[in-house]
Amino acid sequence: MTAPTREDVILQLDRVDTALEAPDADKAAILGQALDWLAEHPPKVAADALYYRERLQVIRERHGAA
Repeated sequence: MTAPTREDVILQLDRVDTALEAPDADKAAILGQALDWLAEHPPKVAADALYYRERLQVIRERHGAA
C-alpha cells in the first residue's frame, strides 16, 4: 500500500469535519474511525503525521467532541 498524498489526507479530514456537522452524528465513532484511518495510512514524512493529528484535534474541538 502506498502512502496517501497530502491532498488525500486533507480530503479525508474534510469528510470527517463534514460528517460531524450532522445533528445526529456519532462524534466518538466518527473521530475513532478518523484516527484508525490515519494510523492505517501513515505519511512518508513524520511532520505530516503531526500536522494531520493537530488538524483532527482542531476539528474535534470545533464540534465540541474534545
